[in-house]
Amino acid sequence: MNASMLLADLQSFLERRGVALDALSAEAALLAMADWYRFTRTGDSGADDVLVFRHAGWSEGCATGFKLSVLRRVTARVPGQPETDWLAGITILHDPARFADLGSFSTDSGQWPGLEAFVRAVQTSAAYRRSMAGTSMGVVLEGGGLR
Repeated sequence: MNASMLLADLQSFLERRGVALDALSAEAALLAMADWYRFTRTGDSGADDVLVFRHAGWSEGCATGFKLSVLRRVTARVPGQPETDWLAGITILHDPARFADLGSFSTDSGQWPGLEAFVRAVQTSAAYRRSMAGTSMGVVLEGGGLR
């Protein structure tokens, strides 16, 4: 398992489902990620596998925005080596004005009694509800790894 394999698996899943990335709303992204998590195994039986919901403002040079992400995090454990978190998911970028009063937030499905409880928690969050009320600036697939 690595970041590119996980991201390729997500891309393949979305293509099989006929999901148009540029047309995804927060709701469609959340449901697609929940289905990918529910129906697709990572192949690494010794790894922790959770969905992560996070949001935060961001800035790069003169560009600013608000990121709302649903990611799959697979934590690989190899004896004698540091843990590695592999991530792949969907990030929706918004104009930051509607979200200025919201700070950074992150939760994962392992903190909830089940996937449905996690999905409901995301759906009732202020950032998710606000994202449903407006148009996004863009949608991207995101992947990477952290040690």
